[in-house]
Amino acid sequence: MRRSILAICSLLLAGCLNLDVPAPENNPSDPTTEAFATGLNIDIASMQKTASGVYYKDVTVGTGNVLTTKRPVIIDYNAYLRNGARIDFGTSAPIDLTTAITGFGDGMLGMKEGGERWLVIPSGLAYGNSNNIPEIPPNSTLVFDIKLDQIP
Repeated sequence: MRRSILAICSLLLAGCLNLDVPAPENNPSDPTTEAFATGLNIDIASMQKTASGVYYKDVTVGTGNVLTTKRPVIIDYNAYLRNGARIDFGTSAPIDLTTAITGFGDGMLGMKEGGERWLVIPSGLAYGNSNNIPEIPPNSTLVFDIKLDQIP
């Protein structure tokens, strides 16, 4: 009897699980066609673009060492969705640019210690169509305000 109940429960549970959940469509974002929240003050036309496709603008050019390779750094940052929702932040945060999203490291290259830069990262250089991060919808352009405190 116990085996029968266990078998029935297993069949019912298996019928409730649907592991065939389709992934979101892969529609990489294009910051040149998107609107940004007014409070972010993003004007793509006034920004420079890296070879990989990250848009950036220096707010303050630092006076310290220049970041020439992806490596660990110490930064202050705020991360936003294009609608202005802040999704993350950090103060004196150690970040390893060798393991960060591609656009983050690419967009920081050339910064000097003490500098502040805005980055606009298309989804293809961020999290793509992943739906594994609850606060970041699939195919989202990300906006970062970064201050490079230190290149250890």
